[in-house]
Amino acid sequence: MSTDKEERNPFAQQEHAQGYDAWYQTPLGAAMDRGQKSLVWQLAQPAAGESALDVGTGTGNYACELAQQGLQVVGRDPSEAMLAEARRKPCDVTWEQGMAEELPYADGRFDLVLSVTALEFMDDPEQALAEMVRVTRPGGRVVIGTLNAASPWGALYAQQAADPASPFYGADLHRPERFVALLSRWGRVLWSSAGFVPPSGRYLAWADLLEAWGRRFRKRKGALLVGRIDR
Repeated sequence: MSTDKEERNPFAQQEHAQGYDAWYQTPLGAAMDRGQKSLVWQLAQPAAGESALDVGTGTGNYACELAQQGLQVVGRDPSEAMLAEARRKPCDVTWEQGMAEELPYADGRFDLVLSVTALEFMDDPEQALAEMVRVTRPGGRVVIGTLNAASPWGALYAQQAADPASPFYGADLHRPERFVALLSRWGRVLWSSAGFVPPSGRYLAWADLLEAWGRRFRKRKGALLVGRIDR
């Protein structure tokens, strides 16, 4: 039986879960995914044999790739509908349903804790981050990605966050200053942003060049803010 929290989760609706991965099959979605993952992996530095927890794993976009890189991965999400889609993928991942604010793992259980585009949907982001830090071993790292309210995509995100029919309804979008301040409570933050092709898809043919240029000259303006905390 689903909980009240799950029923309030927009991604608990089957139609949203089933259509979630479709965007990544479009040229724009594929380019954005490629650019964002390049930054996430640069900061996360995943290594074969490590243990990893993907919080807010959704349909397993990041968890599956971590498993393919040889990590032992747990993917956790509050939505059973999203996890049902993840389980259909040929990934060696342990899928678990549950909230980010209450992680049922021992202190220092994981080498890497990752959470991408989930923080903005959490009921208590501070508590969730505290839990993610707690279950990361000393010497490990926590890597968080969240939608950037200050990016050219920000207006689109804000519009969707205000639309009750959107799966992004209620998302609490962060600007870089707020994001870094939030993460800084648990240590020094190394951060940047990724995803510099605009929502219109203009300049899509130069997506990789835009990515390199944007990270160097427009750090605050990428679609996805990504930060790393070292334990």
